[in-house]
Amino acid sequence: MPAEMVAQSFDAARNAWTEAGRTEAPRLVAIAYYAVGDVDKGRSNVWDYYSVAGDDFANLVANNLSGGVEAIKQTVKAFEEIGADELVLGPGIADLDEISRLADIVL
Repeated sequence: MPAEMVAQSFDAARNAWTEAGRTEAPRLVAIAYYAVGDVDKGRSNVWDYYSVAGDDFANLVANNLSGGVEAIKQTVKAFEEIGADELVLGPGIADLDEISRLADIVL
């Protein structure tokens, strides 16, 4: 899901945390999918994985896969801006080169 949608859940978690009397901030973690190379294949793979949850949800996740260098950078920035403590980036393509290429982009 895009950071804008996740922000609502993060806000709800922060509010619930505060209402429960906790003084430290909650740890907020999100997941986003990406493809550096074959973006269409990445989207197709993610759609296949989530298709058991129904077309609407599978389309939502697959269509929000970050495709290409600039989209990946924008996704990382968007999650930083909503206060994610950690962003798990899942490759949409089963290729170790995708992970190496991701490291070059985000590190």
